This record gives sequence, C-alpha cells and structure tokens, in this order.
Amino acid sequence: MNEINCKSEFITRVEQMLEHYQSLYDGNGPYVLNDQLTADQIEEFEAAAKVVLPQDYKDFLLHIGNGGKQGHHGRPFPLSLSHAKDCIESNLNTTIGLEYMSLPFSLESCNRYFGDGFENIDEDLADEEYDRMVMEALHGTITLHNDGCGYYIVMIVSGEHAGKLYYIDTCHGQGTYPVSNSFSDYYIKWLDRKITERLAHLEHNDKFSCVITKVKLGGSVRDLHVRKDQYHYSFQFEYFYPGDFVREGGYSEHTRVGDRLVVSLYMEHKSWMPLELEKIEEQDERGALQPLTVIGERSEHIVIGRVNRLFMHDPGEKCFPLYVEGLEQEVLVKGLKELVVSVGDVYKIKGQLNGNVYRIMR
Repeated sequence: MNEINCKSEFITRVEQMLEHYQSLYDGNGPYVLNDQLTADQIEEFEAAAKVVLPQDYKDFLLHIGNGGKQGHHGRPFPLSLSHAKDCIESNLNTTIGLEYMSLPFSLESCNRYFGDGFENIDEDLADEEYDRMVMEALHGTITLHNDGCGYYIVMIVSGEHAGKLYYIDTCHGQGTYPVSNSFSDYYIKWLDRKITERLAHLEHNDKFSCVITKVKLGGSVRDLHVRKDQYHYSFQFEYFYPGDFVREGGYSEHTRVGDRLVVSLYMEHKSWMPLELEKIEEQDERGALQPLTVIGERSEHIVIGRVNRLFMHDPGEKCFPLYVEGLEQEVLVKGLKELVVSVGDVYKIKGQLNGNVYRIMR
C-alpha cells in the first residue's frame, strides 16, 4: 500500500481529535497547522541531519502537518522542521548545520552544562569554548517547543534516548526532566488537554448581555456599572482591559456608557482579594437566595446562590458555578483549593466580582 495512504492508529486518532477540537470553535479554531511535508522532503532533512526521525513524528509531518503556524494559538506545538535548531542556536554565538543531530545525546552532558553547574560557568570563557559546551549538551536534539524564557521541549533523535522528549531549562540551572517516551504519546496528551480546556471554557462561561451605565477607571482596571438586557437588574463588576491604561477620572474610548457587552461573571480567591465563604444550611434557605449586594466601591459584593450543577470537564483549577436567583445568572467561583461542593449547596460569598468581556457593541 502507498505510504501516503497507509495511516497509523496514531494518525487516525489525531485526525479525529483535531476535527473534534475545531468543532468546539464552530470550525474556526485557533490551532492552525502548516502544510504537510512530502516523503521526499522528510528524507532530504534526514539526509542533511544524518538521522532517522522517529516513525510517529514522520507520520505526523506526512499526514497532519509540518508543525503549528507561528502567530496562532500562542506558542505553536510542535514547531516546524525549519525551527528544529531553535534550542541549540538560541544558546550559540553562531549558526550551524544539522549534523549535530546525528551525535548521541547525553543526559549527563546536558545536565552538566544546564544543571547545577550552570551559574559557575566562567563568564570570560571564549566563545569557541562556550559553543563547544553547548553543542555537546544538545547533541542529538530537535526542538519541538519554545516555552519562552529559555525553556524548551526537545526530541532526542540520536543515542540511547532516541524517540524520547525532554524539557530543558537553558537559562536558570534546572537542567532536564523527562516529558514523554514518545512524540505520539505526548501529542495525544497535549491535544486532549487542549480539548478539555476548551470544553471547560464552554461549560464555565454562562454568558449574558448587558449595557454600561457608569464607568470608573483605574489604570488598566475599571469598575463597570451595568444593567442586564433581559432583566432590569443593575450591579457592578471589575474588568481588566490590558493595554488601555487610564488613570482614575480619565476617559477611555474602549468602555463607554451605553456600550452593550457580552460578559460572564466570576469571583476568584486571591491573596490580595480573598473570598469569604459561608455555607447556608437547608433550614435557612428560605428567603436567603437574594441578588448581589454591593458592599464596596471596587466591586466588592456579597453573593448568595445555589450550586445547581457541577462541571464534567476539569482543566486543573478548582471552580464551580453558583446560580444567583435574583440576578438570574451564574457566577463562576474559583481558586478555593480545599473546598468540596455538591449540587444543592447554598453559599454566601463575600469578595470581588469580576467579569470576562467577550464582545463590546455600539
């Protein structure tokens, strides 16, 4: 059978998962891949690097794509083959070819340079000697991900660890730690996490429409007084607008009285703005479920509501939706690590009310 038409179980599963992921964005998801490579292009790279790439990774390049596109979905994973040298060249004083990939990777050498002894390297070391040490540390590696601040995920293509993925800190002396035994295992887990995060996002955000009635500015933060469209109830919440710094008493073109918003509300437990929770017992519930009460100038509120549902998808943070009857709206409560809640629980919560703004219309 033709190699192009013969797809592994890994590739079939990835295709199904990618289709699912795109469907969660109505077919217009942020994860965009470069075009697939041909078998000849892959063989040309292998010949230049004098290596044989792991089969699962070659299958990905051949059937799925040559990595994620730059500028899409944050830092792309995996990087394309054209960025295979990013980790090593970011630490060198010169550019190099691909031949270093054929030299066996050594965990000992990598940790010797990027581990505990990193800070003891002589700053006056000649460039040639410095480059030699980096080259030795990163023999046999291909860059799969640049996580920023000198952190990289690399795939080993030569030596006893060939096929495995490692996370390498190239700037802070933390050395390496293993990520996965294969590209396919890690990619499936990475993509599954992206799907779970998106499902959780869709679950968590109970969106609604409102109109701004008053704006209080304070740097990049503003307290918005709003009125719900569907239900004439007014309240205020804090909204962070990055990149629009306006001092108190100023004016912002981005959030004006009369603007219509699509938002969701949340309360988050932070060290500088902790939440105070009180569970209301069943015999006290009558008359207890009331609207938000504003208790402070900076969007501090008392909220009383019932847990009507729990989330199916957990992206790793502790959170639950609290339905506030007077507001006819859910408020997402998050950041309370030790709290265990059940459907039917009623809570009185004191803290800061925040909002995610999805759309501003005029």
